[in-house]
Amino acid sequence: MRRYYFPIIHNGETQADEAGELLGSAELAIQYGARVARDIAGDPEYDRRAGTVVIVVDSAGAEIVRHSVGRGGAAG
Repeated sequence: MRRYYFPIIHNGETQADEAGELLGSAELAIQYGARVARDIAGDPEYDRRAGTVVIVVDSAGAEIVRHSVGRGGAAG
């Protein structure tokens, strides 16, 4: 198990993830990050113009992927 972090950029401001999640693989972390992005997009009060992004980061601080909220997938 490795710890992965999921900071969120919303309206240009970063919301850090201090606790992270213990997950068995980078693939599970990517899936978890996508689920977080879907949950945010599903909030009726979410501002779709906010340009929100969920970032998946490993315990060494390396960025694995970015999930754009409300855009249906990972960003490059």
